[in-house]
Amino acid sequence: MEDKIVDHIDSDSFTMHQCGKMNSAFEDISVYGSLDPLQEHKGSQTGTMLKSGEEKDALVASKEIRDANPLSGDSSQDGAPLKSFRIERPIYTQQSFQSVYKESPSEHISYIQRFVRKFKKCQCSGQCCTGCVTSTLPIIKWLPNYGVRKQLPGDIISGITVCAMNIPQGMAYALLASVPPVYGLYLSFFAPIVYALTGSAREIAVGTFAVISMMVSSAIERAVPQQASSDLNPSDIMNGTSGNTTAIPGTSGREGELVLAAVSLAFLVGLIQLSMYILRLGWVTIYLSDPFIRGYTTGAAIHVFTSQVDDLLGIDIPRYSGVFKLIYVYRDIVLNLKYSNYVTILLSISCITVLIIIKLIEGKFSKQLRGYPLGAELIVVILGALASHLIGLEDYGVDIIGDIPTGLPAPKLPSTTYMGSLVTDAIAIAIVVFAISVSMAALFGQKNNYKVDANQELVAYGCTNTITSFFSCYPSSCSLSRSLVQENSGGSSQIAGLVNSVLMLVILLFLAPLFEPLPKAVLASVIVVALKGMFKQFMDLKKLWKYDKIDFNVWWVTCLGVFLFDVDLGLMIGVGFSIFVMIWRTQEPYCCLLGRIPGTDIYKDITHVPSAKEIPGIKIFRMMSSLYYANVDHFKKSLHKLTKINPRKILQARAQRAFLKEMEEKKRQKEDKVNGNICQKSEQDSDIDRKIEEEELGGIHAIILDCSSLNFVDSSGLTRLIQIINAYKKIGVKILMAQVKKRVRDTISKSEFYSQVNLDGQSLLFVTIHDAVLYVVKESDLNELLVDDTDGRARTHIHTVIEGQRVPPDVNAIRVNETEQDTAF
Repeated sequence: MEDKIVDHIDSDSFTMHQCGKMNSAFEDISVYGSLDPLQEHKGSQTGTMLKSGEEKDALVASKEIRDANPLSGDSSQDGAPLKSFRIERPIYTQQSFQSVYKESPSEHISYIQRFVRKFKKCQCSGQCCTGCVTSTLPIIKWLPNYGVRKQLPGDIISGITVCAMNIPQGMAYALLASVPPVYGLYLSFFAPIVYALTGSAREIAVGTFAVISMMVSSAIERAVPQQASSDLNPSDIMNGTSGNTTAIPGTSGREGELVLAAVSLAFLVGLIQLSMYILRLGWVTIYLSDPFIRGYTTGAAIHVFTSQVDDLLGIDIPRYSGVFKLIYVYRDIVLNLKYSNYVTILLSISCITVLIIIKLIEGKFSKQLRGYPLGAELIVVILGALASHLIGLEDYGVDIIGDIPTGLPAPKLPSTTYMGSLVTDAIAIAIVVFAISVSMAALFGQKNNYKVDANQELVAYGCTNTITSFFSCYPSSCSLSRSLVQENSGGSSQIAGLVNSVLMLVILLFLAPLFEPLPKAVLASVIVVALKGMFKQFMDLKKLWKYDKIDFNVWWVTCLGVFLFDVDLGLMIGVGFSIFVMIWRTQEPYCCLLGRIPGTDIYKDITHVPSAKEIPGIKIFRMMSSLYYANVDHFKKSLHKLTKINPRKILQARAQRAFLKEMEEKKRQKEDKVNGNICQKSEQDSDIDRKIEEEELGGIHAIILDCSSLNFVDSSGLTRLIQIINAYKKIGVKILMAQVKKRVRDTISKSEFYSQVNLDGQSLLFVTIHDAVLYVVKESDLNELLVDDTDGRARTHIHTVIEGQRVPPDVNAIRVNETEQDTAF
C-alpha cells in the first residue's frame, strides 16, 4: 500500500505522521475538526465525506492527537484555543507530485516573437489611431472630464503661486547653468506647456532645477573652450526683431557659445529620452537607489553652493572642470578673499537672513497658511531690484543682471557644433532627470491614488526637452520644491502649469526689464537657501549606519565621488558602486542549517530559532540567494563548513589510509614469509574501517538542499551542483533537493543533470523539506535513527504494528512492521 503522511495541524503548526497500512474513509486528503470556509471542499478535491459513525471515530482520534501534541494546547493571542486538523497525503517527490497534479508547460517567447506578435496586433484602424494619440497626449483623455468648478480655482491659485517662485528661481538657476537669466524664464514658459500635453503626473512642476542646471553648467563649460574661437553673432541665437522676438545683446563670444551648447544639450537629452521610450528602458532607474540619489544630489548641492560663492562675495574666480575641480575653486576663493566686495557681502547676508526668517515663519504657521507659501524668494527679488535701482548698487561694484530683453525667441534648429562632445553628459542628464521626476511623480500618484506610467513620462520629458530646444531652452526637469508647492496650494492637474505659463508670458513680454538692476548676489542667496533641504540629507548617514551599512557606503561613496570627480564621473562611480554592492550581496549570501520545530513539519534556522532541532543523520542546508557564477564557490564552501563534511578531504584521508594499510599489509606479508607464518587477514579490519568512515561523516548520511530561495541557476551553478552531488555520493552521503521552483526545474530538465549525477527526479527532487526528510528516514536504518522528543531529548521509539490492529497515534513514534517500516514525526 502507498505510504502516506498524516498531518496534525494546530493553527500554523503541523505534526506529520507517516502511516503505513491505515484504514481510511478518505481518497486523498482527510480533514478532522472545525473547518473554516477556505477549507470546505466538495467531491474529489477533498475525498469522500465521512459518515456519522466514522466522523465520530475521527474526532475522537483527533482529540487523542491534540492531547499528545504539545502544541495543541497553545492559544491564540485572544486566548481562544487553536484549531486542530488532520491531513493525510502521500510522501511526494517532485516527479510523483507532477504525475498527479499536472503543471502547465512554460512557453518561452523570444524577443523577436514578442515583436512579431505586437506588430500583428497593430492595425491602422480608427480605434487604434485614437488610442495611440490619447496615449501620447494624455490631456485628450483627462481634459473632457476636468471639473471646472471644483478644480479650476485651485489650479489658478496654484499656478500663480508657482509662477511667483519661477521668476527668481528661473533667473537664478539659469545663472547656475552658465547662461543668461532670461533663458531660465524661457524654460519656465515653454516647458510646462509641452509637459501639460504629454505628461501623466498631475502635480509636477516642470522647468528649471538646481541639480540639472549644475550638471548643464559642468557639461557646457567643459565642452566650450575658455576662449571662444570666434565671436558669435547674436542672430545665431535670436532671429528677427519684429513682433515679439528681439535679438539678445551681449551674447557674443563665449557666452553665446555656452548658450548654443546648452540648447544642443537639451536637444540631445530629449532624443535620448525618446529613444529610451522606444526601447522601453524605463526600468534603468531601478539601479538608482534612494541612497544613491540622495548621496548624488547632496554632492551636487556642494557643487551648486561652491558655484555661488563668488557671487556672494563679489569676487571673480576662474571656472574649472574635471577631477578635483572644487579643490582648485576653494583654493582660488581663499587667495581672492582680500578682493571681496563688502557691499556685496552685506547684501548677501541680508538676503539670506530675510529668506531664513520668512521660511521659519512659513514652517511655524504652516497650518494657518494651509500650504500656501509666503513667496520669500519673490519678496527678496523685488526688494533687491528696488534697492539696487534706488541706491545704485552698481556704482559700488555690485554685479547686476543687466539687459533682459522682452519678447520670445524665434524657433531655430539647435546647433550641431558641440553635440559630439556632449553625448556622454546628455545620457547622464537624461537618466537623472527621468529618475528624479518619476520618483516625484510616483510619490504624488501614490498619495492621490492614480497611476503614473514611467514610459509615458519618458515621452513627456523627451518631447519637452526636444521641443523647447527649438526655442533656446536648456534641459528641463521636475522641480522638487515647486512641485510640492503646486500640490499643497491646491493644484490638481496640469492646468496649473498652463496658468504659470500664461503669467510667465506676461512677464517676458512686458515686465522682464524691471529685473535688470537685480544684483546677482540676490539670486545667489536664493540658490544657497534653497539648498538647505539637500544639505539636511547628511542626516541620512546616521539612520543608514543604524539600519543598513551597505546603503550607508553607497551614500557616502557616491557623494564623495561627486565632490572629488565632478558630477559626471561621480554619477558613474555611484552607479558602478551600487551595481557592485548589489552583486556583492548575492556573491556571499547568508547560508544556514535548518532544524525541525518538535511536533511540526516547520523547519527554521537553528542559529536564530533555538527551539529548532537538527534531525540526527540529516543536514538541511539553505542559501538565501540564487545560484550563479558569482556565488558558486561561496555555496560550496558554506556547505562544507556548516555540514562539517568536506568530500575532498575525506577522500584524501581515505586514500592515505588505504595506502598506509597496503604498505602495512605488504610489510606483514614479508615478515610472515620470513617467519614461515601463514598470512591471515584480521576479521576486525572491515569493522574498524566502517567505524572510521562513520566518524568522518559524523553520522550524517543525507544532506537536503532547501532550494526555496533559488530563483534561477545558471550554467556555472548547475555544473558546480553536479560536482557537489557526485562528490558527496563518493563518500556515501546522499544529496536531496526540496522546494525547487519550476524555473530551476526547467533548467535542470533541459540539461544533462540527471544523467551526470546518475539519479532521477524520483529520488532527488521533493515537494517539501518534510517529504525529503521522511524519504530519508524511510530509506534509512530505523533502529539507529534518533528522533526528537517533544521535551527536546533524543530517544528511539520502536513499536510493533500488529496486522489488523490500529496503534494509537504518537507524535514521536516510529512504527515498524515486519515487511514495511513507517516513521511518524
